[in-house]
Amino acid sequence: MREKVAVVIPALNEEQSIGRVLSAIPSWVEDVVVVDNGSTDRTAEVARAHGARVVFEPRRGYGSACLSGIAVLKNPDVVVFLDADFSDYPEEMCLLTEPIVRDEADMVIGSRTLGRREPGSLTPQARFGNWLACALIRLFWAVSFTDLGPFRAIRFESLNRLGMRDPNYGWTVEMQIKAVRLGIRVREVPVSYRRRVGQSKVSGTIRGVIGAGTKILGTILVAALDMRGASVKDPRRLIVFARYPIPGETKTRLMPALGPHGAAELQQRMTEHAMARAREFMTASSIPVVVYYEGGTPRLMRQWLGRGVSYRRQASDDLGSRMARTFVEVFTSGASRAVMVGTDCPGLTPAHLGEAFDALERSDLVLGPASDGGYYLIGLKRMAGQLFGGVPWGTGAVLDRTLRIASDLGLSTKLVGTLDDVDRPEDLAVWEREAERARSHISSMRISVIIPALNEAATIAATLRSVQGASGVEVVVADGGSSDETVEIARRFDVKLCSCQAGKAQQMNAGAAEATGDVLLFLHADTRLPDEFAQSVREALSRPGIAGGAFELRIDSPRRGLRLIERVVNWRSKALQMPYGDQALFLSAALFRAMGGFPEIPIMEDFEFMRRLRKHGEIVIIPAPVCTSARRWLALGPLRTTLMNQVVIAAYYAGFSLRWLARWYDRECVSAQPGTSR
Repeated sequence: MREKVAVVIPALNEEQSIGRVLSAIPSWVEDVVVVDNGSTDRTAEVARAHGARVVFEPRRGYGSACLSGIAVLKNPDVVVFLDADFSDYPEEMCLLTEPIVRDEADMVIGSRTLGRREPGSLTPQARFGNWLACALIRLFWAVSFTDLGPFRAIRFESLNRLGMRDPNYGWTVEMQIKAVRLGIRVREVPVSYRRRVGQSKVSGTIRGVIGAGTKILGTILVAALDMRGASVKDPRRLIVFARYPIPGETKTRLMPALGPHGAAELQQRMTEHAMARAREFMTASSIPVVVYYEGGTPRLMRQWLGRGVSYRRQASDDLGSRMARTFVEVFTSGASRAVMVGTDCPGLTPAHLGEAFDALERSDLVLGPASDGGYYLIGLKRMAGQLFGGVPWGTGAVLDRTLRIASDLGLSTKLVGTLDDVDRPEDLAVWEREAERARSHISSMRISVIIPALNEAATIAATLRSVQGASGVEVVVADGGSSDETVEIARRFDVKLCSCQAGKAQQMNAGAAEATGDVLLFLHADTRLPDEFAQSVREALSRPGIAGGAFELRIDSPRRGLRLIERVVNWRSKALQMPYGDQALFLSAALFRAMGGFPEIPIMEDFEFMRRLRKHGEIVIIPAPVCTSARRWLALGPLRTTLMNQVVIAAYYAGFSLRWLARWYDRECVSAQPGTSR
């Protein structure tokens, strides 16, 4: 198995079966998470004994358990959902994962209806419910399913796109409906099914049957009534045609001048440049990006260009056939507008892409001419396969031939700006010119450091001194109504000062509204930035696939116990892609505004914000540490502080009131020492 596969198993009182399930899971699975949904037997103990990670979800409900399992996953490539009652055959997992690994599907459902079933394994009420639900999905969305089986696999990035929410019986049908609406490639495969161990909590009781049936049908009907999403009415796609940079197989016409490795390196840099422009456009427009690639694997492409976009393998035909098949696939998945670009024209900007999509509202075909007689961009709002037949690819006649075909087909056509491409040694000057512009843009990116403050007179001067003097940096202090000398101290420095409602999320959003920088960096008022922080931030955000980042953490105290806290925090930040606010979070201002800023909740605003940010790409952790005050750890003690943080996270997942949680947290801090609250 080339991809990293994780398995999530919701479990409620499955002591008799969970061990058999775990023993049958294939050895190539890298991570198994059992979610104990409130068991009163030894389910969790048996699961641990069989090597599974166990997490607890006290809120009853199949969907709640699945969501908790997803939350602790370590960025796998594929996630498999499996029941704990031993009714499925875990050894058949490869039937679900292989189509995803081969890039033939993004989600695979194990159909019990199509597979071999043990007599009595599916009750009559379960069979009827499956039939009715699938019939309604076919009626409303014209997609045929045969089962809502819980044994299923999905690409992790596709799962994140779904935004799953249902806490109980509607989980599987919600996943299938959202996959259809978002154009995710779904396949069914036959799987075997046997009688479960013990009694079913759903089909085994009248209450369970009624509850599940009502919820599933209600989920379908609500989704059918709510077809307002852009993915249903006007889904658009930006397609990037790319190639994995393998020496000797890329940019072959440049190899006489650069050699195989030099040509591959140029391909890599040009693709990264094009993807940076595509991500800028995606952030501004919310139009999804799909990368169709040659060479490499989905995992290699994600490692290279980052998450937050979809990756699909090109067909293995000539260029025209590959382009035609790509458009067929995109339109079949529900797209109504699609623009395709290559990576050979470094002058491509988000403005060109925006112009192309705007032109598609009035024209059938949009082309971006290249100076060598080809085109670097093609946009369509309906399939026209004839456009790609009989075109002399690789010659200077490509654009003229395409325009003649379009005229013969009666397609209205619009041309956008002409760009130079890089195919031959004499074109290298084009790349060097654009690369220099990109480097100049990165070095000139203006950074706004936003500092939320409330009664921070003891620390804010040191914080501001750590920022002072950095080139291309402005500082915004968002004061939440300090009653000490915080404001007076801040005025002694070259800062913008804004007053706003108290609350860290509200203050950071208010500071961001005043900021003028290309990049926003959110810094706690008791935390000092490292030397050369601005250049580190600019370099980090210039890397492909990076959505945002933070710094490693250092606590300003010689106490030995705090060194362990630092190591744990820095490990967590890198492994789970989850830095917290005291590590100085940063991202582009455009992405921050596209995300709607920090959620204005009384606690956990940085945690929730980072969960959302991860969906847009990788989170980079800069190895130079920020230095934060030790006052909270010293006031409460390292152990108590750590335990309180974990209690808050667990309570957040458990659905506790955030207002109550914030009051409890502040009360605990103040009881230890005034001035140590959030």
